[in-house]
Amino acid sequence: MLGLSAIIKSFLDCISQFAKYGQAKIENQETTTIIEDKENLEKAGNIAEQIIEITQKYKSSMSKRDQRKLKSLIKKFNKVD
Repeated sequence: MLGLSAIIKSFLDCISQFAKYGQAKIENQETTTIIEDKENLEKAGNIAEQIIEITQKYKSSMSKRDQRKLKSLIKKFNKVD
């Protein structure tokens, strides 16, 4: 009987290790997703800055209303950035 309990213990230890591995894998996936999201946000921010630079060149040809709106949006963007 002693051999059977050792086998059961070994089997349960194996299951426990497998569960720990699965949990670690999920946590690593979550970390990877967060890193990818951060990288995508940085890229989006860089693109937005380029759009602002181009838009600034044509600001004088915009209506006063659009100029004010652009100024407001740039201000908001810079606060978030």
